[in-house]
Amino acid sequence: MRLTRFIATFLGLLGTSHGLQLPVLDNEHQTAFASHSRAKKRLISDTTEQYIQTLLSKWNSAGLSVAVVRKDETSPTGWQHEFGSYGIAHADGSPVTPDSVFAIASNSKLFLAISVGLLISNKTLAKERGQEINWTTKARDLIPEWGLMDEEMDRGVTLQDMLSHRTGLPRHDLSGVQRKGGVAQMISTLRYLRPSAEFRETFQYNNLMYETLSYLPYILLNQTYESYIAQHLFNPLNMTSSTYSVEEAEARGTLVDGFQWDMQDLLHRINGTLVPTVPYFQRPGEERTWAGAGGVLTSARDLAMWTSMLLNNGRHPYTNEVVVPEEIIEHVAYGRSVSHGKPEFPEMSPKVYGAGQFRYAYRGHDIIEHGGNNPGYKTQVARFPNDNLAIITLANDARGGGFILEAVKFRLVDELLELPQLDRDWNDRFEDLYNEYVNMSLKVTPRPSVPVLPHAPFASLTEKTFSHPTYGTLKPCLVAESVLSPKSPSYHQHHSHCDELLDSSAVQRILNGSNLTTPTYIIPWKRTFATHLRLAHFSENLFNVTVLWSNADVRAQEGLGTHESGGDLLIGFDERFEVEWVHGEEEGLAFKGGFWGKEGLDSQSPAGIGKESAEVWFAKD
Repeated sequence: MRLTRFIATFLGLLGTSHGLQLPVLDNEHQTAFASHSRAKKRLISDTTEQYIQTLLSKWNSAGLSVAVVRKDETSPTGWQHEFGSYGIAHADGSPVTPDSVFAIASNSKLFLAISVGLLISNKTLAKERGQEINWTTKARDLIPEWGLMDEEMDRGVTLQDMLSHRTGLPRHDLSGVQRKGGVAQMISTLRYLRPSAEFRETFQYNNLMYETLSYLPYILLNQTYESYIAQHLFNPLNMTSSTYSVEEAEARGTLVDGFQWDMQDLLHRINGTLVPTVPYFQRPGEERTWAGAGGVLTSARDLAMWTSMLLNNGRHPYTNEVVVPEEIIEHVAYGRSVSHGKPEFPEMSPKVYGAGQFRYAYRGHDIIEHGGNNPGYKTQVARFPNDNLAIITLANDARGGGFILEAVKFRLVDELLELPQLDRDWNDRFEDLYNEYVNMSLKVTPRPSVPVLPHAPFASLTEKTFSHPTYGTLKPCLVAESVLSPKSPSYHQHHSHCDELLDSSAVQRILNGSNLTTPTYIIPWKRTFATHLRLAHFSENLFNVTVLWSNADVRAQEGLGTHESGGDLLIGFDERFEVEWVHGEEEGLAFKGGFWGKEGLDSQSPAGIGKESAEVWFAKD
């Protein structure tokens, strides 16, 4: 693999921090605990630490935070918590520590799932309402703003369906944005999203359902979701690093930078440059809607307490007081949807999904886990309930980090459970998978040597505005040099924002990475995971669309400098979809080719052409 050596100069700074978490004990017990810990065999061996350092170097990655939790009745506290910290937290070379805060992304979902269970178990709330809530309560019976396009789904979806990703809706992640009306307004736009499967037909991961469920504490208790989690989970477990507030995490100075690969474009064999995402991809005030699906910011040390509570059937690991009723811990871990109908690897069983957790067998051992993927961060929180073991791996590299943390997880499991050595190392397998992904990225249908022109002039597309009630508004700006010769007269943009947009630092970088011999448009499109769309003509009425994200504007607004001074980030060239410019009685843009994030073996893509083929339909205003 050709991997950019951007952080090679930092490799000499890759330090290792290793330690055991101590509960609050008096001096006598602390001395006994420390003596016991020294006598114990380390959970993260020297050979594993060398392995981790090798992987960070091989993948040219940033950093990794590891926590291993083991229930140990011979310990004074009953638990072993051991931490390993590797690599850099920031571009200045400052090291990762056990208290470094990562965006754990979808590992936040278990906090949401448990919050639903706590609301269900709240007898006082049930008495005040005069009606109990349960896992089979219909969403429409609790949430006034609720509504879905399909009538059966609208009437039938329960809290459990939402938690188990079986509503029939695909991801629709690109519809996400922080709205003025918050979560309530987001819920009111769900009715405009097209489903890709029948109700309960197949597993389709959907963040929007978890965002929706974060509204329950407000509806039922007039309390924010974030404060509800702090009150019932963060505070009882003394998870002092944990927060949903970007402002709070940044103020503490412990939030690690999430590194991403600037200008990566695998189609053109451009690996990009590893750059820290500074500032954090969501700014204060933008993170509220995302909280339930992926908003927790926390550390390996806090997650060690979290997983200890889970292994202890909902009881505090040191006081044994109930934090979460055992029946809730059991309920959310129970598989209800088949997410992987066949094993991904020979050592694994098929996977099922409960509520915020996948469950399967690894080499005969029951594993309950979830991954997380926020821009610049990859995380994995796994526990082996029958082995009293949990492994937490947190990475701050968007590419290699996901492979590293999985390889390290399995390495630790094999070593700690004393399983026979495998014929092939996990990282070698992941390198093969990545190379396959790169090779697949190169296999695209080439544009015809003599493409057919669309049914209307290229310039006329810029005279129009297209909109979708959930996905927002599109106002295309034509890149003049992509359709005009140097001798042609200057082109007049129809939308007032176009001249400034095309001259902006972010768009100039987009154009530098674009083939402007093809008619090209740039569309400003501020979403959670996007800032711009690039449309490039393919043939006739079809265009290729690339979803791009740049932090140039926010860096300028916060005084962090422009690209010329270094530091801004442009990603997304690898994400390619299709758009059909539909003419006739009903004009619009039909987005397809996976734009809506369809998953599941039994899900279906829309058939036909024109509007009927649209995964997402932007109608002409």
